[in-house]
Amino acid sequence: METKSAGFQKILTSAYLLLILAILPVYMKDGFYLLADAKYLFFRNVSWFCAIAWLLGTAIYGVGGRQAHKSRHKGYSVTDWFVIAFGILSVLSYLFSNYKDTALVGYSGWYMGLLTEVFLVGGYFLVSRGYEKDTFVFAIVWISVFLVCLLGVLNRQGYDPLGTFADMDWFDWNRRNLLSTIGNINWYCGYLAVGVPLLLYCFWAGEGWRRIPAGVAAFVGIGGIFLQGSASGYIALAVMYVILFFGSCREVGLFLHFWQTVVLVPLFCFLAWLTQMDLILPYDMEHLMGKIYTPFWGIPLGILTVEIGILWVYHRRKHRNFLEDGRVLKAAVVLAAASVLTGVLLLVGCQVSEEIWGLFGKASFLRLNDDWGSGRGKLWAAAWEGFCESNFVRKLYGVGPDCFACYFYEAGTLELGAAGQWKDAIYANAHNEWLNMLINQGILGGVCYLGIFLTAFWRFSKNFGENRKMMAGMMTVGAYMANQFFSFGQVVATPFIFLVIAVCENECKRIEIGKERPDAGE
Repeated sequence: METKSAGFQKILTSAYLLLILAILPVYMKDGFYLLADAKYLFFRNVSWFCAIAWLLGTAIYGVGGRQAHKSRHKGYSVTDWFVIAFGILSVLSYLFSNYKDTALVGYSGWYMGLLTEVFLVGGYFLVSRGYEKDTFVFAIVWISVFLVCLLGVLNRQGYDPLGTFADMDWFDWNRRNLLSTIGNINWYCGYLAVGVPLLLYCFWAGEGWRRIPAGVAAFVGIGGIFLQGSASGYIALAVMYVILFFGSCREVGLFLHFWQTVVLVPLFCFLAWLTQMDLILPYDMEHLMGKIYTPFWGIPLGILTVEIGILWVYHRRKHRNFLEDGRVLKAAVVLAAASVLTGVLLLVGCQVSEEIWGLFGKASFLRLNDDWGSGRGKLWAAAWEGFCESNFVRKLYGVGPDCFACYFYEAGTLELGAAGQWKDAIYANAHNEWLNMLINQGILGGVCYLGIFLTAFWRFSKNFGENRKMMAGMMTVGAYMANQFFSFGQVVATPFIFLVIAVCENECKRIEIGKERPDAGE
């Protein structure tokens, strides 16, 4: 009975991972028309099906299945407890909400209500308990991420393999702000923040001939981030590389692989300039192209190529591991701390001094005001004011899952005075997932939600020495958290990150109970 239970759970878990991580991102029912609705219904139906199948399996296998579960997974991690608490507080937020119709399913077009959050929690526990190493599923997910990135790059160059832009003029807003099979560039950027770290990880950790397709896929992923149109994607990419750097500072081979991933950035930008790549970009992004795609990228490209050559020769001759004593890592930590401190002081200085701001050309991103971040400054200030004005219960439990718009537009406190293309727009969220969660699900729900990501990153870093796959988890969590500071949860990227965390949590449990030490090279 235990063998049948374990086999059933493995099949169900693999199917769920395959459907949510590989099929959902590429699924389109009627092109871009009501694409968010189509993806939500796919996610909901798959989740319902797997939940019912799990309940039937539990009923069939009964005690044997539970005994198998207990023998393989002892206890709950701190991340598990945060996920459980988040699920409970999501229910309480719904119960205390004045907008239960919206809170149950979510705001139209977003669908991040209670039902979605319950599926996120359920999917996490299904995978973190039932996942078995499945190379086939991982390969299909890798191919799916690559294809989504490739299609976005092709779309930016005017190619339309799927015919989704057939009825759009090249100058239409939709033609310039919808991409690949994800749609809205902010949704697409959120997906890339979770998907591209997996492509980079495969190139970084791979060995032998496998590094060739992995390198091609990582190169396309880098191109997808540079061309997608949301500035938060560049921040997410920088976070990926910072995490990857610190994870590579103990062994020369990994250090070499790290710089080989870094060289993809100037290589893509230099080739874009060299080929005079003709791009269809959002109008507010066109002015950046002269700064991003220039021949000056040839300088870092040349320097990195020489550095990689030197490291390769050193590694091939098997000299001593100059990184083993940890001095490079310590120096990097000091440099990173100094850089962060300098950045904070610079940012503060630009707020209080016109002279300091003027020294840096009065760059708009250095001055935090209403216009900062495409109007996010004003939106965040209004959202925070609305939170502060809410009553005690709403501060604790929020206004309800995905009820941001219901609360603010009913209260009439979100008067942004948006102009241009956003004149008649309705803000369904705060465009900052952490602030948005604070408002929707209160201090308690927001703390638990943030705790999931922080504790997951901590657990992955703790077990990285035992299992190199933890690097994929760390990069994914770090990039997602950075991107979501300027963006929002949605039914493609958020289930993706929850399941990546679940897979890595499963690996952490295996390490901790000593039942298996996965091959770090895979």
